[in-house]
Amino acid sequence: MDALKQLGPQLQKLWINLSTLEQSLLAIMSTILMFYLVRFVVLRRLEILAAKTDNDFDDRLIHFLKQFLWLVALFSGVVWVLKINDIQVGPVLAGAGIFGIAIGLAAKETLADILAGIFLIADRPIRIGDRIMIDRIGKHWGGWGDVVDIGLRRTTIRNTDGVVVNYPNAVLAASTIKNFSIDPQPVRARVRFQTDYSADPVQVKQKAIAAIEKIDGIIDGTTTVVIRSIWDDDQGHMLSGVLYEARYRLVDVTTRTTLRSTVLESLIREFHENDIPMAAMPIRRV
Repeated sequence: MDALKQLGPQLQKLWINLSTLEQSLLAIMSTILMFYLVRFVVLRRLEILAAKTDNDFDDRLIHFLKQFLWLVALFSGVVWVLKINDIQVGPVLAGAGIFGIAIGLAAKETLADILAGIFLIADRPIRIGDRIMIDRIGKHWGGWGDVVDIGLRRTTIRNTDGVVVNYPNAVLAASTIKNFSIDPQPVRARVRFQTDYSADPVQVKQKAIAAIEKIDGIIDGTTTVVIRSIWDDDQGHMLSGVLYEARYRLVDVTTRTTLRSTVLESLIREFHENDIPMAAMPIRRV
């Protein structure tokens, strides 16, 4: 304790003997050091502890702090350097406020993205690693994607085609987000198919359920088959066959597209083996 008491006045004396430039450089270096210490030591350990809890609030709080830490460090460093150089902080902050208003009016879209990013971080409708439904970026590009990063201005999403899409946070916050990872309940998928009117509906349902239930990745006992329609509402006439819809739940939602193809292949094979006629659109000659 005595050594610490003696060390304080010595450090203060050493600080006073430094020039203004040396004090400013030391303040900048100290701010950078504190930033890395908090960012990669303190917050990293807190992040590990938060991952072990069932509460999601601490995870959101730490992610929020990580996004804003550099702003706090920059502001603190600037104020410290101004005080070292005997510059009044109050008038500078007032001028910065007026300047900030002018910048805000000129860059309102950027500010809207930042504010939306704050709400996305705080509310957490999406989390890093979540599988979500996003808008298609082109005719042949997929609409599903995984959240890679949530920044202050933009959110990075990698779609199932491997394309990285950067969404402005304001656009993402204003849209309806379909999150398939936030709820542990299994997701239901569905496929439609047609059979000829001569096919027995009871046999069709039984064979369809059997064909789907034997596929790996589909939860046993969750498959149902219903008659969807025999009437075309758009064209105003009878369909060329009976329209069925098969519904089943998935073990892993990320396999939805692959399993859909497997389900259709299994249905076609099952119907062929049991001589169940599938309906096709009639050919119209003009």
